[in-house]
Parts: sequence; C-alpha cells; structure tokens
Amino acid sequence: MNLESIPDTVWSKLTKEAILRRGQQTAVQPFVRSLFYDHIYSKWSEGKVDYHLNQADELDAGWHELVVEWYAIEQAGPSMGVTLKDHSVGKAHVQGVTDATTMSMRLWEKYNEKGRGDRFQFVVNEGGGMVLFNRMRRACQMFIKQQCAGDPDRSCVRGWKVFGEEKGMGRSDSCCVYTSVKYTDPGLTTLVENYVWPEVEDLVDASFKPLGFFKVCNKPLWAMPMPDSNKEKTVIGRSSKGSAGGLMGNILAKAYTEAIEKTFITEGGLTRMAKAEARGIIDQIYS
Repeated sequence: MNLESIPDTVWSKLTKEAILRRGQQTAVQPFVRSLFYDHIYSKWSEGKVDYHLNQADELDAGWHELVVEWYAIEQAGPSMGVTLKDHSVGKAHVQGVTDATTMSMRLWEKYNEKGRGDRFQFVVNEGGGMVLFNRMRRACQMFIKQQCAGDPDRSCVRGWKVFGEEKGMGRSDSCCVYTSVKYTDPGLTTLVENYVWPEVEDLVDASFKPLGFFKVCNKPLWAMPMPDSNKEKTVIGRSSKGSAGGLMGNILAKAYTEAIEKTFITEGGLTRMAKAEARGIIDQIYS
C-alpha cells in the first residue's frame, strides 16, 4: 500500500471521523473503514474522469445481453472453449446480485487457481463495459496462447473482471486483474507491455490516480501488492479477501484505532500518529 499517494484531504476526513466516533464512545474501526471504502475509495473517480458512452444516449448498450450470454456459458460447463467451440481457455464467471437489468453484474474470465499474488487495475474514460471486456479477453487469451503454450495453468494471470459502464463510473476500477506474482515480475511485464496495454491504451484515463496504488510498467495501470492472507489476518484481525480497497480500509481503520489510544485527540496529532501506525502495520504484513 502506497501511503504517499493518499492526500491530506483524505487523512483529514478519516481523522475527523475517528475523533467523532471516540467522542460518541463508539468503536472507531468500523466507521473509519466504511468511510474510506464506501465513501472515499469507491467513489474516487467521481468528478475526475469524464466518461464518454460507447453508444450516445444509451448507457450500457448491449451489456444485459452480454451478461446473459456469459452466464449461460458459465452454466454450460467448466470450459469456455468447449461451449464456444473454439480455442478459448479458462472459465466464464458472472459476479454480483442479479437484478432486472443485470447492470450490477461483473464479468470474469478465470484461468487457474494459483496462489494469490498482486493485482492491478485501471479506469477508462471510454469503452467501458462490453468494449473493455472484449479487449481484455483478446489480450489475455493471446498471452496464454503465445507465452504459455495455451496452458492457462502456466499463466501469471489468475483471472480478471470488468464492470459495466454504469457500475464502473465513479469507481477506482473499470477492470481488475488478479495475478499469482508480484507486480514487478517479468512475466507480468510481458503481459502488460505486449498484450494488455496495446489493447487498452486508447481507453485508459491517463490522468486518473487511485489512492494507495503503485504504477505498473510506468503506465496508468495501478498495482496493489497483496500480503499473505494468513499474515493479514494475524496482523489486522480480518481478511480483505483480495479486495484492494478492503485491504486499505482495514489497514487505515486499525491504524486509527491504535493511534487514538496513544495520543491526545487533536487533528494534527492524531493524523501523524495514524500515519505512523499505518506504516508499522504495512511493514508487518509485507515482511
């Protein structure tokens, strides 16, 4: 987690929330976590990314049909290739609560069950949803075919997911890629430089910077180093389950819970102590 990328305005909001909850004699941790994840991190691109619809005046054009099709492929069997009658590898998956329009659903391709590595994500200012889904399919399928001899178990990408246009707008992620390696791994560099970036370069918002992430290959693709899940539970007391925003929220919530017990409740003092506690937690979970 990159603490240096979190601006003072965010620290100030978290500090005020912690002081408020302590004054009300309620638990600090859940409120700081919720403020960060639900109201800051998840909405960080609002007002920062000017998104242009794929089809003028029609939000998520074709997304419902694509979700229905992808769900049918998931239900048909374990292999996309068998159902699609082509050389596709991996499995289809649809994530989210079904509603009348399916706009809340996220579409996945999953390739293997390797251990958890780092993850990276990016935000687009056009081509969200269906366009981005097709671009990522092509990039990762070609990577596995050309770099992994068609064997998904050899891929450094475990899977990826794409949000529809509506649910992607305002978020810190239009697409998330889950890997089995560090974000600096040479295999991941090959994936990014030769496959993913050529497919999405014209879609990605190059000026948007999410909270707490590191650049991948010096491009506006953003990585979150993910700690060992057991160590994460031991140090923080709960698991993020692979969620970058969840991990950051857990770290910051614990940092404020610890800090408010060690310092007088002034905004400046609490903020400084919370930053120090957060650095200590990060050192522990990544050691």
